[in-house]
Amino acid sequence: MPKAARTTTKSGTRSPQGRRRVRVYTAWHPVLVALLEHVLPAGWYQCISEFQLAREPLRVDLVILRRRRRGAPPRPSLLTSVVGELAEHTLVHFKGPTDELERDDARMLLAYALQYLVVAEIEDPASVALRVLAPRLTPRFVEALRSLDCALTPTGPGTHEGRLCVFPLRVVETVPANAREGDHLLYTVTPGMVADPGGIPALSPAEIAVFWALLEHVEQLRRPLPGQRKRHMKDEKRVVESFEKVLTRLVARVPPKQRLAGLAPEQRLAGLAPEQRLAGLAPEQRLAGLAPEQRLAGLAPEQRLAGLAPEQRLAGLAPEQRLAGLAPEQRLAGLTEAQAVLALPDAMLRALSAEYIATLPRETQAAIQKRLGAASRRPARRRKPRSPSR
Repeated sequence: MPKAARTTTKSGTRSPQGRRRVRVYTAWHPVLVALLEHVLPAGWYQCISEFQLAREPLRVDLVILRRRRRGAPPRPSLLTSVVGELAEHTLVHFKGPTDELERDDARMLLAYALQYLVVAEIEDPASVALRVLAPRLTPRFVEALRSLDCALTPTGPGTHEGRLCVFPLRVVETVPANAREGDHLLYTVTPGMVADPGGIPALSPAEIAVFWALLEHVEQLRRPLPGQRKRHMKDEKRVVESFEKVLTRLVARVPPKQRLAGLAPEQRLAGLAPEQRLAGLAPEQRLAGLAPEQRLAGLAPEQRLAGLAPEQRLAGLAPEQRLAGLAPEQRLAGLTEAQAVLALPDAMLRALSAEYIATLPRETQAAIQKRLGAASRRPARRRKPRSPSR
């Protein structure tokens, strides 16, 4: 919507001839349009963001809410101070956070309303109503209304009503009105949105849903969709930065469980260091789902075996693997004499005398005989020890 206009020439100097109109759009206007579109009863009103009042390109800084069908529309639950009790044609005059109501706003509003009757071919002026949305009423605007025989009467926090010529008029001051229940979203078009974006009142779930939709529209201001022409808009940077700060504050107010709801596991963990991902998990939770080789990867041998009983450390190993790297005395350490004999290779067993084998337990002798074959199965004769020679 045009916020102001100026005449220039290609050289940058004013000239009575060859003048061209340059429209400067305010970035707050599409925010208001998006806000109204999301709070109006679905299917009942057409929200017109620009309206041409003449054959020449004369457009006004108004939002037109035009009823689409007959009957009684449902009562809106949000922004009732703005969209409650709409007429068949409601003209909304808007002043953003960085603008104030001037004397000429009253006169132009009446002129636009009268011209709208002609262009829209409206027979009954009673079907048209006027709304003014601004941060605050100003004495000069109120004085200009009085000069047009229009007196305003307060009807609630931040709302005033009167009659401008034949048209019902409601003025909504967004600064005090946004504190009302259901009207908190008006904060997005107040000076507070620029000065203190984090000061937005606590929003209801329905208001938060509308706020997310507003964020999408604000993002399109910065990055238009393919095929859309990017306009130069007044306060565009302020709008984008303000909404980003509000988003940060709103997210901080949401409990962690709700912030993560609906996110895939990889989205929840994105950006976290490995130690942050595992913080607070019990050891068995950290290892759950990992293959054995993944659990042991990166551990030193002594770390892999720590806490295991000796039989657990050796489980699954072949005999030669259990003994690999041990010195002979280490292999035999802890064995009885009979066990140590059985640990000898067959060649060494054959070198043992029959007398010595006879001193071993019977089961050991049987094991030796079995290993050495039939020749070793014959029981060895016991010899009497020799008497010392005289």
